[in-house]
Amino acid sequence: MPVKNTLPAAVNEMDFMSERISALVNLTESGDPLISAYFDLCQSKEHLQSKFSHWAIAARVTLNRTERAAFDDAHRDVVNAISEEWPEETRGLAVFSRRGNSQVHMVIPFGALLDTHFDVSSMPSIFPLVQLKDRFNRFVVAIATEDVSRIFEVTLGAVSEAILARRPELGGQLGREWGREHFHQKKRENDLKFHRDQVTIITNLMAKRGHNHLILAGNSKHVAGLREALPKSISAQLVGELHKTPSGGDYSAVLEQAIDTFIEVERSESRDTVQRLHEQVRREALAVVGVDASRDAIIGGYAAELVISEELPAAKREELTHLATARNLAIEVCEGDELLATHGGVGCLLRYRPAFIPSNMES
Repeated sequence: MPVKNTLPAAVNEMDFMSERISALVNLTESGDPLISAYFDLCQSKEHLQSKFSHWAIAARVTLNRTERAAFDDAHRDVVNAISEEWPEETRGLAVFSRRGNSQVHMVIPFGALLDTHFDVSSMPSIFPLVQLKDRFNRFVVAIATEDVSRIFEVTLGAVSEAILARRPELGGQLGREWGREHFHQKKRENDLKFHRDQVTIITNLMAKRGHNHLILAGNSKHVAGLREALPKSISAQLVGELHKTPSGGDYSAVLEQAIDTFIEVERSESRDTVQRLHEQVRREALAVVGVDASRDAIIGGYAAELVISEELPAAKREELTHLATARNLAIEVCEGDELLATHGGVGCLLRYRPAFIPSNMES
């Protein structure tokens, strides 16, 4: 039976992404070629189709004659997927297609950008999906202005939910119903209630969706007031502040900057993970490095987390990513990390260190 899923860009939930990655990893290998194609839809359809067709001509030559008919059919499926009229907010597209005896057709749209990339093999290329999942995950952005606050849930680079919080009415005016002191007291109470309302929405959203990152944006005064109202549990998840307000009713520029901020936070967290890996290596403790040692740790069941560089050769990167995903291991993807590169571009943090691992293990 073919695996088939074509969903609108709005359905970019992490659970959906995890399900699709799991489905791809668990596909049965067959003798027919499987095309994995990733597209940046910000480029024109004509350019993407041309680029894909040029790649397909070269890739087809590398296949056996018995594989070429199935490859041609899968190629047409991918071209048809590109040709569809995708919503404007769909900026990336992943297509997996295999024809023949064990058919697969899976089309996954994204609000996040993807680098255009193609591969044909006996199994799908999943690293770009794992990298996207690791890079964006889910986070919340609260943009506070004088009268309203918009609280956005951002998933895989796309806004999947926005909640509006309005400032309560004061119920009186300075100089008419209230004196100055009374007016300012009421305004302070009004500000506190506005902040509490926002915090309630943020707390509920983060608890319901399992978010672990929060970014505050807006006028510096309102950002400071909202920050002070956060409970300790949420303050610990605050990873950035942007003193930037939306232009009119357009929040897109602030959201784009928030996404950039989050990506930098994620890169910092990746560097922290690599540092932990190195500390464990120096102590000959809960870490191994190198392709062979990492593979053994994952298969042996004593790996806790795969730490992998995007610069690792594609074949090894895919193999280790498949192994880790099949065992539900956490995966940290690192970009251009010199420390990780010194150990062959990959390592594993361990649940425990088996006695058979030599203390002077080579990287």
